Amino acid sequence: MGSIMNFPIRRIPHFHESEYQSPQWFEELIEPDLKWSFEINSVLHAGTSEYQNIVLLDTNRFGKALVIDGKMQSAGKDEFIYHECLVHPVLIFCESPKSVFIMGGGEGSTAREVLKHNGVEKVVKCDIDRVVVDFCRMHLTANQEAFSDGRLHCIINDAKG
Repeated sequence: MGSIMNFPIRRIPHFHESEYQSPQWFEELIEPDLKWSFEINSVLHAGTSEYQNIVLLDTNRFGKALVIDGKMQSAGKDEFIYHECLVHPVLIFCESPKSVFIMGGGEGSTAREVLKHNGVEKVVKCDIDRVVVDFCRMHLTANQEAFSDGRLHCIINDAKG
């Protein structure tokens, strides 16, 4: 589980940034004997949805970093590497793809890369957590163009049935 200044992310809704002095550090446990950490400038947002804890950090090294349930999901300075490699080889291999389905991808980065292909007419993105999708739509500026593209259709699938 990740932590900020040894404060578990799971308790982050009760976190009051003013109680701590800089520098602040984010730590993520990778394995029982391995963790990594980096300094943060500030916590831009900390909240909880019905399904998970959501934190947006401002960092020098990574830019904005999205953390869900204590695990860094993506960071502004390098997330494009993963998403470009995930999307473009498949869409280049497919002959004239017209519609694309994305399972998950709440942050919108995969959709952003898919929508760079002008021949794609429709992208359907299905996610479990409306709070994450809405949060990323508002706060991850690199993906705002994708969220406003009329070809993107977001479906929220409530896991409770």
